[in-house]
Amino acid sequence: MAYERQDNNGIPAVKRARAGRRLLAIGLILLAGAGLFAWQADRLLFQPIAFREPRAVVVPRNARLRQVAERLREGGFIPSAFALRAYARLAKKDNLLKAGEYEVTGRMSPVQILELLNSGRVKSYWVTIPEGKWASEVSAYIAERWPDAVEEFDVLIGQPDRWRSRFPFIEGNTLEGFLFPDTYLMSKGAGAEQIISTMLKGFEERCWKAYRANPPRDGRSFYQVMILASLVEAEARAPSERAVIAGVYMNRLRAGMKLKCDATVLYAHQRRLKRVLNSDLTIISPYNTYEINGLPVGPICNPGAESFKAALRPADVPYLYYVVKNDGSGEHVFSRTDKEHEAARQRYLETLRQ
Repeated sequence: MAYERQDNNGIPAVKRARAGRRLLAIGLILLAGAGLFAWQADRLLFQPIAFREPRAVVVPRNARLRQVAERLREGGFIPSAFALRAYARLAKKDNLLKAGEYEVTGRMSPVQILELLNSGRVKSYWVTIPEGKWASEVSAYIAERWPDAVEEFDVLIGQPDRWRSRFPFIEGNTLEGFLFPDTYLMSKGAGAEQIISTMLKGFEERCWKAYRANPPRDGRSFYQVMILASLVEAEARAPSERAVIAGVYMNRLRAGMKLKCDATVLYAHQRRLKRVLNSDLTIISPYNTYEINGLPVGPICNPGAESFKAALRPADVPYLYYVVKNDGSGEHVFSRTDKEHEAARQRYLETLRQ
């Protein structure tokens, strides 16, 4: 009679062999599954979808990860929105998105893209605001990069009280004159308040601090210097003449003469007239220096640092008048007397008739 072989625990050898093969099979399946899972995870999360040129990704304000992940998948940035969301949840990075525009390259993996969108390292743009623009004209430069901010920008520049606690140097009924002209680097997601605050900080650094460090010896207030700087900015075309033009206006103020600055007439009309005619000079406005005595009621443009410096330290010159040469140089003929000025004006008119 044959007996089935048993091990020391009384388990038949055949059954023991079969159990071993089952365990081996299960182990191999689990190992294969783990390998497949790892391969899929690597493909879905850690391998980039290559594309040549950098591309922009916009995260809207208050956007949820589900919405952004789906947009990334539809845009061809990631292969699986579900995989990215699952990873973000496990890593506790699903509620860290920062609004703004980001630049994504073709060498970034889905995980790296998520890290970027959580970092707040948004793409920034350069914008240049030229000297001498009216506050109402600055909006056009803002609109080129931040069209969604323009409407609020126009509202906020008419609310100077909103800014005075942070920028106590602000005077007047608008922010005219305080929107410092410069080249700025700001993010695509910048709002109107951030844009204005950046420009006011620029003004504070370049003009307000310059006045406080070295105020004029004649006792002029900061606002008076600022208004004069706006006239200089609007009238001077040759940089070397800024301080001279400031000196001319100071001489006229001391002599009790009307300033008769053409740029104030344009501002009063709120139109960039090609030529100022006699009929334009009679407009009733606290800005029209052909009608009022002294400086206009407020700045007539946003002056740059050099014009502010000229207004702070006008040149000591004997002139009371000036007229443009009309030769394309932007320079002026300066005169001491009314007779000299009239002769220079007639020469200018003669060039117009040629």
